[in-house]
Amino acid sequence: MTLLLEGGRLLCPDTGLDRVADLMVVDGRIDAIGAFDLDPSSDVRRVDCAGMVVAPSLVDLSAELCDPGRTWLEDLESGAAAAAAGGFSTVLMSPRTDPVVQDAATVRELVARSSASPIDLRVAGALTVDLAGHQLAEVGLMIEAGAAALSDGGRVISDSMVVRHAMLYAARLGRPLLLRPGEPVLEGGVMHEGAVSTLIGMRGVPASAEVIGVARLTALALETGAPVHITGVTTAQGLALLRHARAQGAPVTASVSAHHALLTDQAIADSGYDPSTRLSPPLRSEADRRAVVEALRDGTLDALHSAHAPRNRVDKELEFALATPGAVGLETALSEAVEGLGDLGLALAVLSARPARVLGLERRIAAGSPAELVILDASARTTATPERFFSKCRNTPIAGLELPVVVQGTLSEGRLVYARS
Repeated sequence: MTLLLEGGRLLCPDTGLDRVADLMVVDGRIDAIGAFDLDPSSDVRRVDCAGMVVAPSLVDLSAELCDPGRTWLEDLESGAAAAAAGGFSTVLMSPRTDPVVQDAATVRELVARSSASPIDLRVAGALTVDLAGHQLAEVGLMIEAGAAALSDGGRVISDSMVVRHAMLYAARLGRPLLLRPGEPVLEGGVMHEGAVSTLIGMRGVPASAEVIGVARLTALALETGAPVHITGVTTAQGLALLRHARAQGAPVTASVSAHHALLTDQAIADSGYDPSTRLSPPLRSEADRRAVVEALRDGTLDALHSAHAPRNRVDKELEFALATPGAVGLETALSEAVEGLGDLGLALAVLSARPARVLGLERRIAAGSPAELVILDASARTTATPERFFSKCRNTPIAGLELPVVVQGTLSEGRLVYARS
């Protein structure tokens, strides 16, 4: 199949490409870039991209698709549709399902079903049995069965010996190890501990919980030499420690949710304690948010992720302190990133090429590269409207916000898997 994207602004943070040109896709790969004068009768599908940006498609490192076991919240089909609508063509699925993805049989079953998806859905296997943090799961067998990564599913493993053993295993298995920093003893609050929590009387989670977690993970990574990806570094103190550890040679990469690049704990008060603003890790202060933006700019933070966590009315229509943490994010991550960072090129870098490297993938616009692309209207603004989401759930902290950038189309393996109607 041949596809011609005509007249778009080709923007590739990985190669530095930024020019208006046509892009030819043949059999799932970028064949050529330039100006093409084709016979109108030729068997080529043309897509008019004039006035649009054509960029590498997005890669997500953290999405709960709730399949198997909780498919009333999300499933592979709805999750893939939401991802494609948000410009993602690769998504790493969290093992936080029911049952947990913690054995080879479950991995094989998910890999087989994911092969029919219009986008690249990758399976993360659980690091510990039942994600309880006490006993390592069958990590080697899951990787043999096709697991693309190992993950704690966004839960903090409090046993440092388990974490150390996991790192020693992962160093030999050649798959990314994704861990969230924290100290469970200090994480009994429901929002960030600071001026806002004090003012409104909510129990807070101190920044020190994250800082202790970052210190533990980076120290163990330095000791074991195991490459580790730390998810959810959200505080200025945690980022300073991460920056220091990387300067010492710690083999760590790190990411944070797009929500944390845009929102702060003030959103909880301003929304009247909307349970959709209850996240894990929690939304932090404005000083922390600015530190996140700076860390993304200087490379201390490698990537943004969607932190897609569908929750239904039973989970969310409760008092703030009783609501289950989490928000959907696949369909809004890019717009949140552009708004929070104020830079389209940086937003694309931290949502495409940089997270792709964590999974050993490539995201670039160059002849011969896979045609994983997104078509954007960078001049448009749109209002976040949960009722229009492809996701089965509506729990978003940005409902009603006007945000920049509209995804017009997403290509996966050279196929147009999403086109905005």
